Amino acid sequence: MDIATRFFQTFYNECAVEGEYSQLSCEIIDTLPTDVKSILLSVNENNFALYSATPSFQSLHKQCYSQHIPTASDIITIQSVKLLQRYLLQNLQINELHDLKNSIFRLNAADILTNTHARNFIQFLNATISQARKDSKTQAQQLDLHTLKTELESLQARFLELQLNNSFYLKLNNVLTHTKNQKFSIGITGILSAGKSTFLNALLGKEILGSSTIPETANLTVLKYGEKQCAKVHFWNIQEWEALKESAIHDENLLDFISTTEEKFGNTLYDFLTEKGKIEEIQLEQLNTFTSANHESKFCNLVKKIELLTDLKFLQNGVEIVDTPGLDDPVTKREEITKTYIQTCDVLIHVMNASCAATQTDIDFIIESLVEQNISRLLVILTRADLIGESELQQSLEYTKSSLSMQLKKSHYKGDIESLLARIDFIPIASFLALLHRTNRNEEALAQGYTLEKTGILDVEQYLDTMLLGENSLKHKDILYLAYRAFLKIALQAQQEVLLESQILNASKEELEIMLHELEKANKELLQSLQNKQSELQAKSQELQNFLQISENLINKHLKIEQEKLKSRIYHDAIYGYNNNKIPSKETICEILAQALHDCFVDTNRDYKQKISEKIAQLLTNQETEEANLHQIANSQEHVTPTQPRIILQANKEQIQQSLTFLQSHIPDLISKHSLQTQNDLAIQLDSVFDKSFALFYKVISEKSKEISLAFSTYFTALGKQQEESIQQQITDKKEALAQMLIQRENSKSQDLRDSLVKKQKELQSLINELKYITHVLGAS
Repeated sequence: MDIATRFFQTFYNECAVEGEYSQLSCEIIDTLPTDVKSILLSVNENNFALYSATPSFQSLHKQCYSQHIPTASDIITIQSVKLLQRYLLQNLQINELHDLKNSIFRLNAADILTNTHARNFIQFLNATISQARKDSKTQAQQLDLHTLKTELESLQARFLELQLNNSFYLKLNNVLTHTKNQKFSIGITGILSAGKSTFLNALLGKEILGSSTIPETANLTVLKYGEKQCAKVHFWNIQEWEALKESAIHDENLLDFISTTEEKFGNTLYDFLTEKGKIEEIQLEQLNTFTSANHESKFCNLVKKIELLTDLKFLQNGVEIVDTPGLDDPVTKREEITKTYIQTCDVLIHVMNASCAATQTDIDFIIESLVEQNISRLLVILTRADLIGESELQQSLEYTKSSLSMQLKKSHYKGDIESLLARIDFIPIASFLALLHRTNRNEEALAQGYTLEKTGILDVEQYLDTMLLGENSLKHKDILYLAYRAFLKIALQAQQEVLLESQILNASKEELEIMLHELEKANKELLQSLQNKQSELQAKSQELQNFLQISENLINKHLKIEQEKLKSRIYHDAIYGYNNNKIPSKETICEILAQALHDCFVDTNRDYKQKISEKIAQLLTNQETEEANLHQIANSQEHVTPTQPRIILQANKEQIQQSLTFLQSHIPDLISKHSLQTQNDLAIQLDSVFDKSFALFYKVISEKSKEISLAFSTYFTALGKQQEESIQQQITDKKEALAQMLIQRENSKSQDLRDSLVKKQKELQSLINELKYITHVLGAS
């Protein structure tokens, strides 16, 4: 029994209403928000009179009915509402059922629905969701993603046979091109000497990256497929280098890095550092010169990132691997670049040395990835598993999990810790032995008792196939779902056009005039919907700006409180020391400041990120769908849809170090030169020092708020412009199609044309039914 049949039996005690959907504006109904759909579905015979008398419901009803039948949209009957309900139910996705539940709760809370009706509706939705899950599992077994990918081209061929308006074929081609050109990004992270390079070489099946017991990889490397094997070296530009030098003032490691580099290159430094950023193409044999921290040339110090093109089979079909420098890289700018790349990765692999268990850096990074960067799944590779026993390996795993759990509790994580940890997969691997197998040195690995299966590399490949690269992976499923949904949207548009063509051909002169008037009216309503969308985008932009300002004020107040706490602690420790003739040592003071400052800003930063991320997520609800719709139904393959800005909110190590250095260089001296008799002067001077130190963070928060505001303001503006182009294109397409239809009306009234239109309608309906079925299954599975 389908959902529509169950609905009508539950709420009307009858079979689903009969009727054709030709009167409905299906395109408009499909894009209605869930809240609006819930209103339409909540109508029944008991509340119909109340709903139908409401101007807002009258307007909604009129919007949902096609302008091709001028009088239909003006009359609200219980039958017309039932037809709407049947259409909505037959086109619902399983994910919408969950949203409908929330909407029904809100309608009940607003006293629009009675408690009884709301309760019955929720029970109906729960039963429907349960049944849909069972159905989707059965259907999914019958649908193979590889077959569906091939089927897309077959469907396009069926569209071509219909001889539709050329604009539809441009859209279909764009969908197929977009589907074929998908990129798959795998991020590889880990601390220095974790074994990333050896693991990657084993995965790639070729010793392409330098590996050693001494840290080698000093740069972020992006591996891509290319028939011509080469590498592109991206050097720092002058502005980036100057920013590094400025940061080095407060960072001894970075200062040493800068000094060593400038001394090494001398007058030739700016041959490599240019205004725009130099890019140099090199052969793979030269790669070690530019990426190795141990090479005497020290070119790696001048390199921001490396693009490596190779014809390895693993990298075909749009796969990219982002190999990062160690997370404990002294050049924090490279760490920022790493974290920017990580946010765009489809799969994140974190590499750890099994014999060393999890370091604090590992633990902090894993938690940040899962909690703060919204990484859905994380694969942890435990390298060098062949060097320890099975029991030691198990102890290492348990230690890592318990450390993660303990750190989450310490950070006051409010979510389900077990659910969070369940998003992490662990695979132990003997990377070097796997590499031996992959480079025709099998006998050496077998001599140590390791088959290819035992090394663990096949488990990694299976994981990547399941999550990302395989024909039946989740990533492929999502890509195909968007493609089939776009095909369905195009088919529905074509159906509307063919229906209109048939109506024009068969209409009397008077009926034709009414239809033309209604079509003009529909175009005006499209323009009005554009204005509404743009107003909504402007409102979102303003709402975000207001929220950022409020958040900034709250965070600043919190920082002020923490500042006072830390200053008070230092002051009272000093007074206690004066009274007991034993003031705190410089080392003790510096240690207290370092720990307190780190805890203060990490906690504050986490709170700030959480608030901002939640607000952005709220504002961007359904925006990804809007982007996909704009991109996939575009007429041009050159069409570029603006994408949501990716904001990095983590605390900057350079900024914390700068503030800490300032405090550590002033406070111990202040305490040593004052005494019990000058404690008031000490308090005043401590206020001044802490104000200057914390001012850096007030500035950082202000700049970050402005950055986020500007990024999203630009995004909303670009999206509004794209929507305008899309709607104007729809209007143009309709006018061109109408002009062609009128010419056909004048030139031919043959039965052949009528028969052709009937055939088109039947074939389009067949295509729509097939596309709806596949879209439903892909969306539900």
